[in-house]
Amino acid sequence: MSCYFLSQGKDLWNPSNSVARIFVDQAIMLAKEMGLDSGIEGIIEDECEIHGDRFTAFLHALLLRHDKSNNQALRSLLEGVTAIGLVITERAGWDMPIADTGDNSFWDEKKTQLARSMPTG
Repeated sequence: MSCYFLSQGKDLWNPSNSVARIFVDQAIMLAKEMGLDSGIEGIIEDECEIHGDRFTAFLHALLLRHDKSNNQALRSLLEGVTAIGLVITERAGWDMPIADTGDNSFWDEKKTQLARSMPTG
């Protein structure tokens, strides 16, 4: 079984159900910790809707938090959701708010490597 991550009917990612649940739960927990809305709805009948405006604002906040932290454990925890989110954002064609995070090559490389292992439907 798998779960479809969609935005306005566009298929963005189709991971296994367990991977989908882990991603959604981590994103919702991070959003709660930061006092934000992740833009990710719960999984219903193997589908999960993502709202681009809220999701990109959430990712922007994750990028800034990652960049400003010198805590390697926190940075590592943020990287998984952020990298997956960047792939989803690119596939959806959403504009990301510019994050002054210094060297973006780190995220570009993570996104490129990860996208290969993130199937769509």
